[in-house]
Amino acid sequence: MNRSELTFFLLGKKYGFDLKKMLKFVNDNQYWNEERIYNYQLAQLKKLINHIYTSVPYYHKVMEDIGMQPEDFKDIKDLKAFPVINKQTIRDNFDLFLAEDYKQYHPMQRSTGGTTGIPFKYFIDTYSWCLNWATKMRTFSWGNYTFGKDKIAVLKGGSMYRKGKYSPKTYLWNYLNNYYTIPIMNLTNEMMDIHFKQVKHKKIRYMRGYPSSIYTFANYLKSRLITYPMKSIFTTAEMLYPYQRKVIEDVFETGIIDAYGCGDGMAGANQCELRNKYHINIETSYMEILSLDYKNEVKPGDEGIIVVTSLHDYAMPFIRYAPGDMAIQGKGPCPCGRGLPVLEKIIGRSSDLFKLANGRILNGLSIPFEEWADKIEKFQLIQEEPDLIILKLIPKDNYTEKDESQIMDLLEYNAGEGIRIQIEKVKNLEFTSAGKFKYVISKVPQ
Repeated sequence: MNRSELTFFLLGKKYGFDLKKMLKFVNDNQYWNEERIYNYQLAQLKKLINHIYTSVPYYHKVMEDIGMQPEDFKDIKDLKAFPVINKQTIRDNFDLFLAEDYKQYHPMQRSTGGTTGIPFKYFIDTYSWCLNWATKMRTFSWGNYTFGKDKIAVLKGGSMYRKGKYSPKTYLWNYLNNYYTIPIMNLTNEMMDIHFKQVKHKKIRYMRGYPSSIYTFANYLKSRLITYPMKSIFTTAEMLYPYQRKVIEDVFETGIIDAYGCGDGMAGANQCELRNKYHINIETSYMEILSLDYKNEVKPGDEGIIVVTSLHDYAMPFIRYAPGDMAIQGKGPCPCGRGLPVLEKIIGRSSDLFKLANGRILNGLSIPFEEWADKIEKFQLIQEEPDLIILKLIPKDNYTEKDESQIMDLLEYNAGEGIRIQIEKVKNLEFTSAGKFKYVISKVPQ
């Protein structure tokens, strides 16, 4: 039993969960058929609906308003009777979302800045937290990485910091799980050189972190004509662009397994070893991909808003919660043979949509800036006003006026008539407080 396994074993003894059984469960059910998945999720939803009616003030009122008793919930489609909620709904009714007996579920407080930078506080059950970790470990196994046993370099964000330093709790977590952390707030060439020497010295063959951070690290090594073979790389928390994937995979001579995670809705979807579609974690939540007006589920191949219902969070249940993320609905099963439902692609957040003054809706993440990957170090597309888009970019030495003219033409074509476009060359771009880098930002109220 390694340090990580011992940690989860002791936590399980204290809080009433068994990670070993959870791992067997998630590894077995990845091959379930559609009917078995449906029956499992329906059973969990029925228990949850009964709980929210009897114990959660907000949802008791919702069910009274829609005229639903717990016994009326007989089909997953019955979820459509519930309104879609978001962060603001929960902020405005925080205490009402808490179950009357919420403390018995050993709630863990979490927070996220979300799309606005405004802290959003919520609770998750300890059982739900551990089951989510089991699904992460399943994904790690698709890349042949054993959590806690194998050494891994981790490039994550500022949410791990307290006044510029790791908290004692974070230091302990890193030690227990065999993490070698690379702080992404200070990725200077000098520091990246130091960290690369440590990665080689410690013979680390796995890496996990934000795509923008791993890409920055890989790009630095590429500039020095260095390659270093890894066994697997796992990216999460940001959009992974094709040009980033290519540089990272070329430098580290392995494929990337990308992941989508939503801790405030306990949802997840992960690429497998084929690195194609995203397998949805059916164990922790029920996921819908809805049209922008939330009225209908989109067709396979169409993009929509992710809406999730957490299946095992009883202290603070979220029913049909929209975290603000967008995805393309899956078009058929993954060739890997797993039965988990799939998404074709993660396409960012609803806040990445520019609702323009001329009536157009532009997804900034869909603009192919990768064509200038060898000319631009980094970029940020910002909607300042309904009719104003500003592109901030850090140019490389070979960036020319012709490149700028082509980019301007592309933006004007996509934005349409009446929209002002400005291009600003800068030396630095801002990260979020959590250390993430947002390529697309809308400052216009949605």
